[in-house]
Amino acid sequence: VIVGVIPTALKGTQDLLPVATANDALGGSFLGRLNMDLRENKHWSYGANGRFQQAEYAAPFILSAPVQADKTGPSLASARDDVVAFLGKEPMTQVEFTRAINGAINALPGTYETSDAVLAAMQSNDLYKRPDTYQTTLTARYRGYTLPQLNSAIQSALDAKRITWVVVGDAAKVKPQLDTLGLPVEVVPASAVAGGSAGAATAAK
Repeated sequence: VIVGVIPTALKGTQDLLPVATANDALGGSFLGRLNMDLRENKHWSYGANGRFQQAEYAAPFILSAPVQADKTGPSLASARDDVVAFLGKEPMTQVEFTRAINGAINALPGTYETSDAVLAAMQSNDLYKRPDTYQTTLTARYRGYTLPQLNSAIQSALDAKRITWVVVGDAAKVKPQLDTLGLPVEVVPASAVAGGSAGAATAAK
């Protein structure tokens, strides 16, 4: 399993809709670049994703991908390249932008179709200090976005150089792959995390 974390200066009480919408093209959907690369093109993972983990006072970006043990190093390198490209020379395209906007708008009715979903929305509005009318504004806000606006938002929020990778697996098989990537590697025995009866799995950071 590969997990990448990029700290941000964002808080959950800020307006995260632009960065979340832009992220649809990177890690927020099945057709996002991370999943299409690691799952559909390379077949090294059953699914890869990335998202802004929204909390009241923080919103780090978290990338996650269970991968083949013998492709751990190449998978990490490929995911890193995807993030760097998206935040640099290969940002969100017009096709990705149109798909993200249309998908977000079309998903709204189903998102709030149950009483539990409405209650959850009300609770989120309270937690993130949003007006009670927040959900009724979403369609107009999505339609008002531009491609340069979304690219600027996510490029300003994320710095690919600040990513920390956590890899869980058999260190004997995984560490030699990671050593080829030019990253500092720290091996943490599973027993140090899970207790004395843990097996041989380790986490490399």
